[in-house]
Amino acid sequence: MTLNWRDLTSRRRARVPAVRGALPRPRLQTVMDAARVLLLVAPAGYGKTTALAASLASGTHAWLTLDADDADPQVLAAGLALAAESLPGGAVVAEMLDAGAAPRRVAARVADLLDACGGLLVLDEAQHLGGETGSGGTTGDVLRELLGGGLPGTTAGRLALLSRVPLALPELARLDAAGEVTRLGTPELAFTRQEVGELLRAGGLDPTDAEVRLAHTVTEGWPIAVRFLAQAAVQGRVQLADLADLDGGEAQLGTLFSYLASEVLGPLDSALRAVLTRGSLFEELTAELAREVLGEPDGAALLEALAKGGTFLTRSEQLTGSEGVVYRAHPLLRAHLRGGLTGAEIQALAARGAAYFERTGRPRRALAANLLSGDVARAAALLSVHGAGWLAQGRAGLIERSLGRLPRAVWTPELHALAGDALRLSSRYGEALAEYEQATSLLRALGQVQVALDTVQPDAAWDALTLADSLAPGLPLVQRMRAENLLNAGRLPEALALAPDLRDGARAALRSGDLQRALELALAAARGEAGGARAAQNHREGLLLAAFVYALRGESALAAEHARAGLAEGERLESPFVRSLALARLGHAHMAAGDLDAARASYDHALSLAQPISGRLRVEPLMGLAALAGRAGDAARAAALKTEALSQTGGDGYMAGLLHLAAALGNQVAGAADGTGLDAASAAFQTCGDAFGLACVALARFAAESGEAETAAQAAATYPFLLARRGLFSPVDSASGRARLLARLAQAQPEYQTALTPIAHALGYPALPHLDQTPGFNVRIAVLARVSVTRSHETRVREWGRARARDLLSLLAVHDGGLAREAAQEALFAGADPGVGERNFRVTLHALGQVLEEGAASGVFLERGDWIRLRPGPDLHVDLQAARTLLDTQPGEAGRLDGLLALPSRVADSDLNDVQNEAQRYAARLPDALAAEAEFALNVGEIGNAIRAAERALALDAAHESAAHALMRAWHARGNAAAARRVYEQLRSALDELDLEPLAQTRALGERSRESAMRVSEELTG
Repeated sequence: MTLNWRDLTSRRRARVPAVRGALPRPRLQTVMDAARVLLLVAPAGYGKTTALAASLASGTHAWLTLDADDADPQVLAAGLALAAESLPGGAVVAEMLDAGAAPRRVAARVADLLDACGGLLVLDEAQHLGGETGSGGTTGDVLRELLGGGLPGTTAGRLALLSRVPLALPELARLDAAGEVTRLGTPELAFTRQEVGELLRAGGLDPTDAEVRLAHTVTEGWPIAVRFLAQAAVQGRVQLADLADLDGGEAQLGTLFSYLASEVLGPLDSALRAVLTRGSLFEELTAELAREVLGEPDGAALLEALAKGGTFLTRSEQLTGSEGVVYRAHPLLRAHLRGGLTGAEIQALAARGAAYFERTGRPRRALAANLLSGDVARAAALLSVHGAGWLAQGRAGLIERSLGRLPRAVWTPELHALAGDALRLSSRYGEALAEYEQATSLLRALGQVQVALDTVQPDAAWDALTLADSLAPGLPLVQRMRAENLLNAGRLPEALALAPDLRDGARAALRSGDLQRALELALAAARGEAGGARAAQNHREGLLLAAFVYALRGESALAAEHARAGLAEGERLESPFVRSLALARLGHAHMAAGDLDAARASYDHALSLAQPISGRLRVEPLMGLAALAGRAGDAARAAALKTEALSQTGGDGYMAGLLHLAAALGNQVAGAADGTGLDAASAAFQTCGDAFGLACVALARFAAESGEAETAAQAAATYPFLLARRGLFSPVDSASGRARLLARLAQAQPEYQTALTPIAHALGYPALPHLDQTPGFNVRIAVLARVSVTRSHETRVREWGRARARDLLSLLAVHDGGLAREAAQEALFAGADPGVGERNFRVTLHALGQVLEEGAASGVFLERGDWIRLRPGPDLHVDLQAARTLLDTQPGEAGRLDGLLALPSRVADSDLNDVQNEAQRYAARLPDALAAEAEFALNVGEIGNAIRAAERALALDAAHESAAHALMRAWHARGNAAAARRVYEQLRSALDELDLEPLAQTRALGERSRESAMRVSEELTG
């Protein structure tokens, strides 16, 4: 009896697994959608199948779940035939098997089908392709055919392999080298902290940030564990706030995760189970530990066998001492396994482990083992010796957990101080002070000072500093703390006298007004901080200091970049203080960029995070909100917010100066001079010795026409960016307004003109402008789509005094170099009596001047006389001229494609011949430029950009053949022959209306999309 190939497999294996309630994971979706060959490799429970199945909401795809029988190529081919039925024309594969086709030919036909439709084939449980057959036998031949022969760029089809263990497949080598293989493993598949929070909230829970962090920590993002934890929490079996330390005794999760015995452990050899169970007491396992602590002479082989299983242990190379390989089990698996040990076994093994770790110089591991064994005295001693060093590495959580497992009765005053330090580094300042109260007198005073330093509240530190000085006269640490407190108080000269090396810090440079040096030092500090094991530095964070300096200098994009990096670093360090401060600095960046709504949102978020932490932390967001209130004309609210912020400064004179300055500038923008506020800011900066703050005050006073010109000119010369760019404390927001201020300074102080000229260049002027050349506002002229004039200080489009004034503006915009008065008059009033035409033109010219120049000197924008033109300059923007510049730029230049896509499709309608001619040129040049961009994008492999550019070009001109040709190539590159064929048919239709035919190369490309379908049809008909 002959076995039918359908008996070798099951249709069930060719179905996409049903996925319910899957968490959307856009970060994975993006990667999976773009992958040509995708490898998902992770142990059981990491959601490989769920992630891939949930991503298949659209597109053509086929699925096959493998098992051990698929090591036989005939079985694999049978499964592929069933899977292919979901592909267009896929029935041909089954017919090939009915006709006795070899597995390799079957795989080749499946690859053709995938190529024709750009489809995806998923092979789940792909570890069954491993071993000898997958490496060099016929199963490898099948895989090679599915991969298009293993050659890069040969097929539009896609393949995803999901495996529990790493795959050693030589068939992937060339594709891997060409960058066509994308790998996702446990780090990528594990839930992030944000995703853990989303999953908990999806179940109806409302976890705090601390609860989300703890849930993420105990599960390490293991998806199956997170889902079980969420279910248990929803059902009330687990309280997120009370999750036990998994390394200690009776963890509540140890019983709740008992299901892992069947889900993960399964049938396991007794020797392997024994070493896994007894080793569950330790976070990391090595062959040496297995030998000396677990008493397993064959520990190396046993651990390696468990790691190869892909589920129980992960293996990593670690060049530490004599240990070359370290193995690690998931904390939840360890918690479950510990339940199989008696108390006596745990105590004995943990004691042996503690001795081993101390002998080999690993105190943190020794601490954990001593706690497990019940030797609390030795654990306390280890904490006393090593705790401060661990805190310096940012291990506040380790200290808190370890102290929590020590009976309070064995706590020494030193341990209370250590607990205070850990709480302080977690921004829990009230609890920290309570622990310091139970430390020795000196440690209590030092702890109180450190809290005041961390929160920048100098007034709170003086008494404790005096006490510490009396308890330990001359102690260098106390002197250093006093110097830093003086710096925080804004008493820089005294601080530097006590500790001259503070001059080498970014904060001292900032508070003295040396912004360039402050930036250099902050960036150097940031390079040493990012990603390292350390404690949060709060207001000393290099990234956040750099963000603040960039905002002061008007470099808003860099300010935002560093603030966001600081925010990410705060999340990594689990520091709410750093996160709140980062959001305040992000608000400053938005303020400098002129995005006031985003600034307000950032300040509000920062304020909400700061509320439970420290009053001092609320000062910067309150400062930003006070400035915004002043800008909105709400002087009363601005004053109330400033008063509230001043009450939280804690004696920081520098911060008080910034508060007065920010609020005064906000009021000044709204037209309400705040001389009292500027006076208060000046007094504070004078005390601090902050030259930059004094410069800001000087320019603000001059802008309000109440300050000395020489002082303001000197300020601008010293800090040119205050006028060259919009910064956090610039005296005027708009570039036009700052240019007028610059012109006033140059006129009032001629001796500073050389120093001020670079500012004029930065603002776009070839030389220092005169007052009559700087109206203080800018004008934007639009002749694309519709003709309009808008001015920066007005909210509405300008009204036209006469209709012909609009036509004259269009004419001048077309002739960017201007034209003779007689030619302009003839264009507008052709055939009119010379006297009538001259009079009408004069009235029209006057009306246009009113539209453009009302409130400014005559001639600043519109040049009159025998030659009429729009006077070019940084305060005048004409959209047609900007479009011409963009069209003249070479394809591929940064920003050109996005600029072209944003351009209106036409020049505004006009009855003037010159404007109509320009409209025709523009209508031809824009699709040409877009087609050129599409061609460039294709050549550099940016298919998405090619499609965007070509589709826009064809929307403008349906008969644009080069754009259509580029779009067809792009769709072929994406494997979408049907879309390419549609583009060709639409082009032919558009050309038919013009009595034209496509070029030969276009016709050839149009026919190419039919060839794959014809091949499939021929196979079906035999």
